[in-house]
Amino acid sequence: MDAQEKLSSLNDVLKYAKTSTFYAKRLPHLPLRTLADIKQIPITTKNDLRQHSPFGLLPNAAESLAQYHESSGTTGRPVAIWYSETDLDEISNQIATNGFKFKEKDIVLIRFPYALSTISHFIHQTVQKQNGCVVPADSRTTVTPMPKVIDLLQTLHVTVLACNSLQSIMLAEVAEMNNLNPKTDFPALRAIYTAGEPLTPFRRALIEDIWGVPVFDNYGMTEAGTIMVDCSFQQLHLFEDCFHVEVLEDDLQTAVKDGDCGNLVVTTLRKRATPMIRYLTGDIVQVNHHPCSCGSGCSYQIRGRKDEMLTINTVRFDLYAIEKMISRLPARRFWTVGKWNNHLYLFIEKESDHDMVSNEYVETLKATFEIGLSILLLEKGTLYDRHESLSFGMKAKPRYYLTDQETESLLKQIINP
Repeated sequence: MDAQEKLSSLNDVLKYAKTSTFYAKRLPHLPLRTLADIKQIPITTKNDLRQHSPFGLLPNAAESLAQYHESSGTTGRPVAIWYSETDLDEISNQIATNGFKFKEKDIVLIRFPYALSTISHFIHQTVQKQNGCVVPADSRTTVTPMPKVIDLLQTLHVTVLACNSLQSIMLAEVAEMNNLNPKTDFPALRAIYTAGEPLTPFRRALIEDIWGVPVFDNYGMTEAGTIMVDCSFQQLHLFEDCFHVEVLEDDLQTAVKDGDCGNLVVTTLRKRATPMIRYLTGDIVQVNHHPCSCGSGCSYQIRGRKDEMLTINTVRFDLYAIEKMISRLPARRFWTVGKWNNHLYLFIEKESDHDMVSNEYVETLKATFEIGLSILLLEKGTLYDRHESLSFGMKAKPRYYLTDQETESLLKQIINP
């Protein structure tokens, strides 16, 4: 889609969105004359969506509604998102373009939450449209605890495991606890399909090392559906016909310089039942403008959630930066991070009795970032209790960052067990 076509699509969406109560007074006089004029429109925040849910963002001209979802926020009024049948069909067609492609006769075990979240439903529909078979192993029900999922993976000859990245690591751990080798005891498995949290190249490499199969990612959110998927070279690419994105400095006005990290702002270019106009996603993204081997012009790296980043002496540590540090360690599977008294603490569960962290590596990190930093190896089970199989892996979204008070508490627990 060239710039003129994108502008035309954008103006159509803005005219359509203006018939909703929320956007009616927010949108400028139309049509916009250039794509740059989009900056005349105020940023839409999650709080805006929350305050105007469940019906405030629905345009009067919206198609018949087919599906309702809510964001996974834990505080305040939930964010309500509606989808039409056309929306759902478009999203499933987009997902079908991922790098490894769901195939006819695939058996895909979906280990995402069902209910009011979106990704499980999107993948479910995509697999069935490709004539594959779905195993709906909801991650929030005691009907399919981790041991049951391992049994299903083996006995059903599952070919694709769809789950968030931490779940794939937890499942491998459960398999090993049952004397199974993730690389050799699931011969039908050909790929792992992740979504629901940022996938860094370091986490991808870890999962591929554990399972021995390629990992492909899907980036999106309840508010907008799938926005990007991996190509066959495992690089995230935007659905450019469906979304206009901006990567902005913290002033939310200035575009970042090429290669710099910034705030991802998304605008839908389709008449979705719930249009998103300059929606501040809360994610930090880095754009690689070099052409990808697949032929796409640029790729994206999701660096992590902005509100989760830790800042010490003006140095910001996002998920990407933390996992880059961890990637050099002998234990990499289960970790959490926090700060206390302006000191960064990485807490990592041991994977063997022989795991050690060299003082030289810690000193190198301290010198690189010019901060106080400690890497503490914990006994297995400190962060994730393996004794209760029904609760292992059943928490809501993965939580890697501790509050200052939680960091202090864990430090005291380590010092005075």
